[in-house]
Amino acid sequence: MIKKIKVGFYVYNKHYPNVDLRFPEQGNPGIGGSEFTELATAYYLNKLYSEKIEVLVIANIIDLLPPSLNVYHADNIVDAAEKSERQGCDIFVFRTVLWTEELYQKLGQLNIKAIARSTNYFNIHALNQITDCSKIKGHVCTGQEQLDILRDHKLFNKSIRIFDPFNIEHFVPKHEILKQGNTVVFIGSLVFSKGFHVLARVWSDIIKEKPEAKLIVIGSGKLYDRNQKLGKWGIAEESYEANYIRPFLSDENGKLIESVHFAGLLGMEKIEILQNADVGVVNPTGATEVCPASALEIQACGTPVVSVAKLGLLDTVVHQKTGLLGKSDKDLTKNILYLLNNPQVAKQFGENGINFVRENFDYQFIVKQWLELLIDIYNDKPPQPQPMKQNYFYNAKFLVEGLRIIKKYIPLLRNFPALFEIAMYASWLKKLR
Repeated sequence: MIKKIKVGFYVYNKHYPNVDLRFPEQGNPGIGGSEFTELATAYYLNKLYSEKIEVLVIANIIDLLPPSLNVYHADNIVDAAEKSERQGCDIFVFRTVLWTEELYQKLGQLNIKAIARSTNYFNIHALNQITDCSKIKGHVCTGQEQLDILRDHKLFNKSIRIFDPFNIEHFVPKHEILKQGNTVVFIGSLVFSKGFHVLARVWSDIIKEKPEAKLIVIGSGKLYDRNQKLGKWGIAEESYEANYIRPFLSDENGKLIESVHFAGLLGMEKIEILQNADVGVVNPTGATEVCPASALEIQACGTPVVSVAKLGLLDTVVHQKTGLLGKSDKDLTKNILYLLNNPQVAKQFGENGINFVRENFDYQFIVKQWLELLIDIYNDKPPQPQPMKQNYFYNAKFLVEGLRIIKKYIPLLRNFPALFEIAMYASWLKKLR
């Protein structure tokens, strides 16, 4: 009998004490995408490959998790790593953003291999420690653009791209949707890094050209933390509301204008809204986006996406096929209005989007990649990263790849900083000045 590989997934859910996470097939019930997909990955591995993989979930809160999973409590990531070893796990999986100095020390003492999963862009210090940690045998980038940035960094030798898993079943419309030609929906956390303020400041330009346009906002400042205190309108933290939302969406009496509705945090009920919308907007700044689930949700519902041509949006939206990606506020306004005024184009983009999500992000395909990675790591075989995307001039990829090749053949240069590190150092110096 072939031994099952035993894997411990750390699910950081301390900020969601009352959210029902028992049914991942139904989609994200209204928590952060990174948090949801770490649970979904473990869940689908257990569901599809239980004869090969024994999955443990180590979480801060063990109530309201899928009953099919073996679940253990941990106070923090170090406790989770220790629990994984104690339960006989071969591999411990965790999110890079949770990396701590204490974990670095602890992994050195434990008899367990580890995989770091990056769902956000990088902290340089943490990245270098993960590179140097001998117990970390694999590093999963959840976006191809993210992986390509790493090509001239030493961590690239441990890295592979595996998109987040997505179950399209409940999102695809069961019958043809007769759209109204006037509804825009934004989905995401209402914090600065998710860019709602960009859409807010151009909304007056949109309704000037199309007075019947309506905006529905799915999300809240509480998406990542249910204890977050909100501002006067009850939608986001007060300083964000006061400086970036209310100045653009208030009427003369200081109340929310009629064309905008804040729907709050939604679970399955968001699907009907996304299906009926004419245009979906995802983080117009692109900041922090690696594999934005909101873009996949919108497209899976047969609705085109409008956003910015940056980072993870380049992986999850196909420009002029499943949506429109621009570079500026002016592009955002123009692209939204174009799709509102051209329903046949929007319909075709929506149909393309369903096929795109199904072909590239289906959970069965993604989880099979995880299975293959876990088998490789168990057998001490390093991950094999995907080839670079062919948008060679974006983020100076041609230069990144050139530096990777030079470092490969000139060992003395291997400790030279990666191009993205140099750019970050330059940015910090500019801010200090």
